[in-house]
Amino acid sequence: MLQPVSADVTRGRKKAKIIKEIKANAVGYALLLPLLVGLTVFTLYPLIVSLINSFYLNYDGFAPRSEFLFGWGNYKRAFSGYESTVFFQSVKITFLYAIVMVPLGMVLSFGVALLLNRNSKSIGVFRLIYYLPCLIPGIVNTIIWRYAFNSSYGLFNLVLTRLGFSPSLFFESPNAKAVVTFAFMNLFGVGGSMLMWLAGLKSIPAAYYEAAKIEGSGFFRMLFFITVPLMTPYIFYQLITNVIGTLQICDAVYMISSSGGVNNNLLFYGLYIFRNFQNVNYGYAAALAYMLFLVIAALSTVLFRFNKFVYYEGD
Repeated sequence: MLQPVSADVTRGRKKAKIIKEIKANAVGYALLLPLLVGLTVFTLYPLIVSLINSFYLNYDGFAPRSEFLFGWGNYKRAFSGYESTVFFQSVKITFLYAIVMVPLGMVLSFGVALLLNRNSKSIGVFRLIYYLPCLIPGIVNTIIWRYAFNSSYGLFNLVLTRLGFSPSLFFESPNAKAVVTFAFMNLFGVGGSMLMWLAGLKSIPAAYYEAAKIEGSGFFRMLFFITVPLMTPYIFYQLITNVIGTLQICDAVYMISSSGGVNNNLLFYGLYIFRNFQNVNYGYAAALAYMLFLVIAALSTVLFRFNKFVYYEGD
């Protein structure tokens, strides 16, 4: 007759099994440890601390939090008084810029990828030329453009005057021309997205196009009925990342005008957050950052609703 296994024996077996699994995966845990420590120290901890700081009005990061008022004051501050004017100005500029630049940048980079998606001995040179601006560090690239668009001695004004046109203020313009100039500057970075489009185009089997050509399909018919449907995973990824990246723009516009331009016409939301951080308004800056986080989370949720239109191989 079989004897029932005691609880101590069962616990001993479980403990031995756990120890065996830890020993077997010790190298993997050791390799993961730096990543987990980095995420905890440099991501999770700052997120929690900034969330706490966002509820302390006029918190400066030095005095004890008990000396500051706790509540929703920082969140209300963005919608009241003079601060609301600056706040809504930054929101308007950022969202209008994103609405225009996200689709425009995606279409241009996709168009460039289509042009470069061909077999030719010299095509690699053109791919390198289009990608070359992305090899320049972002800050350095922005400084170069700032000098090129300088209203006094910039390259573009030199060309305009040689052609008989009057010089332009570009980034120093008090109107929307400053944002248009900033958008034009950023369009030269489409080479980075081009590489991802090219990877997607190369993954489409050539047999699909050969069969379509036999049936008499032209370029645009193949583009809209073969290329675009099979590229939807790349389109979806680019859309999500470009929306998030555009709403968080800060460093490039800060290098152009740390003050936010003339009459705040270059005061993007990210720069508005950083400006408050510079002014030691840590609580208000944290509140602004978390409001942006909630907006990005909401937009991402809405965009993921379109995931059902994305074609994945094997579906």
